[in-house]
Amino acid sequence: MSRPHEDIERHTLVDHRPGGAPVSFPPGAWCAIEIAHAEAGREDAVLSAYETLIEKARTSAAKARAAAVLGSANGRRVVALLELDGHEAFGHVAAAWGDQRLEAQHRAVAESGSLALYRLFARAGDVEIDPGSTDAYAFERVVIEPQRVRGIVPPIVAAAGFRGVLVFGADSGTESAVVYRFTNAEQFEAFRAGAQALGVLGAIGTPGESLFPARPVKTFPERVT
Repeated sequence: MSRPHEDIERHTLVDHRPGGAPVSFPPGAWCAIEIAHAEAGREDAVLSAYETLIEKARTSAAKARAAAVLGSANGRRVVALLELDGHEAFGHVAAAWGDQRLEAQHRAVAESGSLALYRLFARAGDVEIDPGSTDAYAFERVVIEPQRVRGIVPPIVAAAGFRGVLVFGADSGTESAVVYRFTNAEQFEAFRAGAQALGVLGAIGTPGESLFPARPVKTFPERVT
């Protein structure tokens, strides 16, 4: 079933059709990243809610730039990535996304969510997030400082099937998020289970951390003014 193309309740025009032009984030970019856990069978509703929140942020005091929404292979997680100017803009986003009027759009369908400000510490290869790509994407959040996580770049560039990687460091300095892009899922899984990745990122499934296959669902290229 197709998702609605307009947020009627809030009178905000939002095109919820999947797709969009490829987007990328420049080195050092500040990004708000939220990971939402969707109730079973409600991923589309959570995707639509975050697409609406992103569109509002692009026309508000936050002055958000490029953005992307990722879904998970099992339909239980949604990741929103939103490029911002920095701390002040993130404050606007955090206030708006936490506002009860906006929270009502996804509270009934999202079990939980985590919003934090990150900075792009490192990137390599084809760093575009492209809804039209057939490549295998994955998203991982680890409770490891970004200075250490960026050490994954040299070995991953040499890995079979590598296409691109983005390493984000949380503003807190204690967590990191990684967006992977490989030719296929099997090649990514082989790399992540290998000694070099385990040496930097640790074992998969460590409590408090998150790794899952992802797919770019919707992108929002930066508006040209």
